Amino acid sequence: MTYVRTSGSPHCFTHMPAATLNQAAPVQNTWYTVLDTTKDGYIHSIGFSVATTDEDLEVKLTVDGQTYTATQTAVAGTKYNIFMICTATSIYCGALTTDSPIGLYTELSFRSVKVEIRKTTANGTGNLQCAIFYAKY
Repeated sequence: MTYVRTSGSPHCFTHMPAATLNQAAPVQNTWYTVLDTTKDGYIHSIGFSVATTDEDLEVKLTVDGQTYTATQTAVAGTKYNIFMICTATSIYCGALTTDSPIGLYTELSFRSVKVEIRKTTANGTGNLQCAIFYAKY
């Protein structure tokens, strides 16, 4: 039997417009939701940054009921990507600058996902930005 993947097939991803956040004057310790969906899908990458002033940022991914958190002391204007790796005993979620030579990114499938971001310091009022490149079945 031959399987052909076509657009609209339940076995084929449909790329969605990027889920984005550009929050002016973010409030310290307030979670901002970037993506919240229960439609089966796949995240390719998650990028984030803060403008004007260095801040401590936290990104929380809730994937099929499991929560993973990445923290980053972010330099203003520097772009970061989330990555996930696993060891023999745990899963680690972290962040790298977009010019990192390692090239690890999120890439994960989900039945439901919620991605939130916040700053945990109050050093300035620069915009908090996040973008998620994803697809749905």
